[in-house]
Amino acid sequence: MKLVNRNILSFQENDFFFPIRDKIDYAKLIIYSARLLILNLPNDIQSDCKLKLLIDKMSRIFYYKKDKFFSVSFPFTVIIDGDEILDITTYSGIIVDSKLLSSARAILLNSDFRLNPSPMNFWVESDSSEVDALCFLEEIFQFEPAYVRYDKDEANENGKLHPLHHLDINYSSYSTYKLGLDLEIIEANFESILNITSNCLFLRE
Repeated sequence: MKLVNRNILSFQENDFFFPIRDKIDYAKLIIYSARLLILNLPNDIQSDCKLKLLIDKMSRIFYYKKDKFFSVSFPFTVIIDGDEILDITTYSGIIVDSKLLSSARAILLNSDFRLNPSPMNFWVESDSSEVDALCFLEEIFQFEPAYVRYDKDEANENGKLHPLHHLDINYSSYSTYKLGLDLEIIEANFESILNITSNCLFLRE
């Protein structure tokens, strides 16, 4: 198993902890996460929030902030040396660097793209400098986000309808559902649930 940790500083929190409701939000999260990973900044600054990239027959990023944890799939291949990222590429071989990430982010913020969020349709009107970024976004859009969030939600607790401790599975209103938990879980529990090489947990009801 390979594990890379990055602190998320207070001024970066809004880049990672925002509602994920569609593939554009997922793509934004992946872009910000890849950017933080390739910067290889030291983790000696104290922070209440962090990111973990876990690779072990699967590739997931975990995000932690107080009583809320969530995780998504990380749709790239990664070469790691200790806690340092040496290389990130898409499965088709596109090298992920700061220039590509900035170009992809600019497309996501483009008002025309947001009206019709299809990289292939946007490609028709794009210039050559955007082609790699559009191919990059197309790969992200085709990938399964595999979104799971753990909440300790005291404000909205409502018996078994909305348990204090629960997992939210999927992000869209058409497919999301909850799994109630009897007890609070910690980071290690959450990562074990989503690591396919760990023993399974069982539903009892």
